[in-house]
Amino acid sequence: MTLTYRTSGAWGSGKGSNLTAAEIDGNTHELAERVAELEGSAPEPNQISNITQAGNTITIHLEDGSTFGPFILPRPVQRPTQAVDVTDDTLTPAVAQAMYYFRCAHGFGCEITIPANSTHAFLVDAELHFRQSDAGPLTFVAADGVTLNLIDGYSAATDRLGAVVTVKKVDTDTWDVFGLLAPETP
Repeated sequence: MTLTYRTSGAWGSGKGSNLTAAEIDGNTHELAERVAELEGSAPEPNQISNITQAGNTITIHLEDGSTFGPFILPRPVQRPTQAVDVTDDTLTPAVAQAMYYFRCAHGFGCEITIPANSTHAFLVDAELHFRQSDAGPLTFVAADGVTLNLIDGYSAATDRLGAVVTVKKVDTDTWDVFGLLAPETP
């Protein structure tokens, strides 16, 4: 059965007058039959076959081979995840230690090398936190190709016992260094 329309339009010519109760019921019945047929023979959906992640993006892969994405995942503001005691006189943090809080306790100090992105690809916005836990100062050294942005008038070393310094990655091989740094000596 076809639907009966009152007016002419995209559906063709209409009846040109009000519909009778039987025509309205016929339209309603026809639409109900079409919905029931769709419900009874709904096509199988194109399911997700897998989701892949690359850095902070994901791509959704469907069973038919099509994909959605990549979508950028939001990153939460992170706090230090783990405190680590360091007793060696040198330290080069690894990517797995992003957001760590290093408590450096070597009596003669510790030289901390901030690595190049080519060897340790920390995400931009990664932070590393360091505390001078013994008499020796912490000294921050840039690996080849790395820039450490210091506060004007201050050196790349802690000022005293208990000093805490943070290094934050702001670009591929650029880190900001801030905290209780020692003043430069004239």
